[in-house]
Amino acid sequence: MHWGMMMTQPDRFDLEAALETARAAPPHMSAALAARIGDDALHYLPRERLWRRILAAVGGPAGLGGLVTATVAGFWLGVAPPAQTVDPLLFFGTADAVAEEDMTDLTGSGWTVFEFASEEG
Repeated sequence: MHWGMMMTQPDRFDLEAALETARAAPPHMSAALAARIGDDALHYLPRERLWRRILAAVGGPAGLGGLVTATVAGFWLGVAPPAQTVDPLLFFGTADAVAEEDMTDLTGSGWTVFEFASEEG
C-alpha cells in the first residue's frame, strides 16, 4: 500500500503484447504541429553577420590572407611586370608587339603611365 492506495498490477506483464500494440498504431504528428516546431526552431537559431559568413566561405583568416596576397601580387604584376615578360596575347596571335611608348591610358586622365609617374615622383 502506497499513499493510502492499493496497487493492483497483474503478476505477469506481457511486454511483447504491449510492444506489438504500440507498433500497430504508431502516433503521427500533424503537419501544422511540425510547421510550428520548425518555425520556432528557426526563430531561435543565431544569425551570423554577413562578414562572418563570407570569412567562413573563403576558409577563415588563412584563406582570406591567401586571397589578399594573391590579389596584391596579381595587381603588382599587372601594373609593373618584369622586364622579360612576354605578353600572353602574343602566343595566341591576338595582339601585336607594342613598343613601350604606345602604352594605353591606364590612369583615366589622358596621361600615359610614364607621364603620371614622372609627375608624381
